[in-house]
Amino acid sequence: MMKNIVKVTVVFFLCVVLFGCGYSFISRGESIDHHIQKVYVQTFDNKTVQAGIENDVRTALINQFLQNSRFKIASGPESADATVSGKIVNLHTSTLSHLKNNLAAEERVTITMEVVFQDNLSGKIIWSARELTDSVDYTLTEDINLLPAARKQSLMKLADDMAEKAFNLMMSGF
Repeated sequence: MMKNIVKVTVVFFLCVVLFGCGYSFISRGESIDHHIQKVYVQTFDNKTVQAGIENDVRTALINQFLQNSRFKIASGPESADATVSGKIVNLHTSTLSHLKNNLAAEERVTITMEVVFQDNLSGKIIWSARELTDSVDYTLTEDINLLPAARKQSLMKLADDMAEKAFNLMMSGF
């Protein structure tokens, strides 16, 4: 009985020390100058044949900033303290497996983009990545009419994943 009380007490104090010191597992942008409050996310350039992917990435990035209570989204670059800009450089789809009738059963879509987070006041680049890459796999059915919907859904997930990855890297200062 006494051992259990000691264990609970030790765990309690470890939790208080760990979480009471301000440590957090997700960076909230402490490395970014505090004068930056409003961020404008420009529409990315799209160098691929996939129409609309630049809008999906922009919307996903805006959502990432909105989830962080420190930042507000500016309506334009003139009212922003910092600007996020970028370019969708490449989007590639490859077949991972085939059905017995030789149709694709699984595909992987990979996206590569450039992202720049820049302080509008000083012109200093806060963070940038030249080849930020991620991919998502998705399954297909034998009904080829469902192919566009499956690809669109996977592209939306990939845009969300890329935005989250870029945002976390921006906030962590890497």
